[in-house]
Amino acid sequence: MNDEKTREQLEKELAGMRRRISELESDHRRADQLILQSILNWEETFNNITDMITIHDKDYNIIHANKAAEKILGLSFLNGAKAKCYKHYHGEGSPPTGCPSCQCLKTGEPVIFERYEPHLKRYVEIRAMPQFDNSNQLIGLIHIVRDITERKQMEEALRRAHDELEMRVNERTAELMNASSEIMTANEEMLNEIAVRVKVEKALRESESKFKKLSQEFNVLLDAIPDNIVLLSPELKIMWANKAASSELSYDKSHSRRQYCYRMCSNFSSNQKSCPTLMSFITGREENGQVSSPDGRFLDVRAFPIADESGKVKSVIEVARDITVRVRMEEESRLIQAKLIHANKMTSLGTLVSGVAHEINNPNTFIKSNAQFIAKTWKDVGRVLEKFSKKNGDFLAAGLPYSEVQRLMPEVIKGIDDGSVRIQEIVNNLRNFAKPEKANLDGKVNVNDIVVAAKTILNNHINKCTAKFQLICGKNIPSVRGSSQQIEQVVINLIMNSLESLKDKSCGVRVSTSYNKKSKYVIIRVKDEGVGMTRDTLERITEPFFTTKLERGGTGLGLSISYAIIKEHRGTLEFESEYRKGTTATVKLPVYNIRQKTKPVSA
Repeated sequence: MNDEKTREQLEKELAGMRRRISELESDHRRADQLILQSILNWEETFNNITDMITIHDKDYNIIHANKAAEKILGLSFLNGAKAKCYKHYHGEGSPPTGCPSCQCLKTGEPVIFERYEPHLKRYVEIRAMPQFDNSNQLIGLIHIVRDITERKQMEEALRRAHDELEMRVNERTAELMNASSEIMTANEEMLNEIAVRVKVEKALRESESKFKKLSQEFNVLLDAIPDNIVLLSPELKIMWANKAASSELSYDKSHSRRQYCYRMCSNFSSNQKSCPTLMSFITGREENGQVSSPDGRFLDVRAFPIADESGKVKSVIEVARDITVRVRMEEESRLIQAKLIHANKMTSLGTLVSGVAHEINNPNTFIKSNAQFIAKTWKDVGRVLEKFSKKNGDFLAAGLPYSEVQRLMPEVIKGIDDGSVRIQEIVNNLRNFAKPEKANLDGKVNVNDIVVAAKTILNNHINKCTAKFQLICGKNIPSVRGSSQQIEQVVINLIMNSLESLKDKSCGVRVSTSYNKKSKYVIIRVKDEGVGMTRDTLERITEPFFTTKLERGGTGLGLSISYAIIKEHRGTLEFESEYRKGTTATVKLPVYNIRQKTKPVSA
């Protein structure tokens, strides 16, 4: 009943965890969609900006441009064609003298200037911003070019209007003395011209505000994403990070000296070959994978490469999500499943053992009764055959001389009877082991009987694993208080662990019992010559679900349950081990004292 309640409770917990895992996976998919949409929004924003934006290398080559620049400058990057900036901006065959943008490529200082480009037949405002690599070396610049022809025309018209207005004001001033009507007309014209100028200036301010707003919206969108998003150089240095990544990594965007991502993200001393970002730099494709950090966290990392015109990856956008909670829940789910499987196996084992014991008892009863019948029959038949042999001499029976048969027959009958008794003892031990028992810890238990019964149950397994098994029962061992079935379960578990640790049959196992009069503890010791344990394993050996035999079906519950049973009996379970040399398990139980009945403590 308790097993069924435990199994129902565990199944409910497992169902809850599966629902939680499903919710986490749904959240994961929604976040992935948000990231993809943000990337598409960024590309759409870049190409929808009406200003020309081009990126130049140090050799005056335009390596990237938005759609406005491609259209106005007539750029084409098909078949690896390179576009020289001075050809498309100035219509010249070499860098022109005095070009501020060209000076920016030499000095590394940003510039903002206006000029008329005859080649483009328009006035432009140019912002040249230098680009540096991780070692702060100048590698190119970003060109943002705005067509200000209309503004210049308006300014020129405004200047002419201003000049004309001043001329008219002077003329009108002289005429004001003569005609008041003319003064009214001049004032109205002047007010209209001022209104036109105000309108032009407002349009210019709105144009600049629109560009700043688009840039701010894009940055806000990236900062709103809860996952860590960073832009990495080929040396895996962080060139840019969104708000979530900056907060977690303590990354300062204004700091000129860039940090390695694997030191800030995971505290690794060097990059990891399995890192998806590193693989993306190598393959030039989108990569993803799960990375574990030294502090015990698990990260789902996705890397998106950005290539130059030659196809070489110049940077990678890395999106990292902390999935530690999901991984832990999946591990806990697997452990609960293992516990359910173990509980079902134990229930099935009890049913199987009870059935096998019943099936063996029936033929064994016939064997025992027939052996007794043969023994009685032989007494009568033996006397007749003995007289016959004395009268007629020795004769053959079953191919042997009767004198030999007469000597062997009692031993054969006794062997059949002893074998039947041994079968009966084994069946009883199996039945007692499988039969549910109430937690009665006030029983009087003989530990020698316990270890002998455990050996009998495991005898077949012992013969398979080792040729050097020793059972040494101490003399005058007092009884201990507790449950014989639970203590037998512990002994069987310890012997099984020792047998499974042996490399081959030449390695031995020694089981012994003794009594320490000074401490008044009965001691059961299981010593093996197996593979032993490391210090880390030895410290965790009694933890629930900790096992070194997971691939062989181990659940990690045996020693945990054994430790709880011995603790409940007010005893101790201790382990000593030397790696590759063997392990010793020692059980210490207080002796039975009829005058002192103490309640056992809970495990």
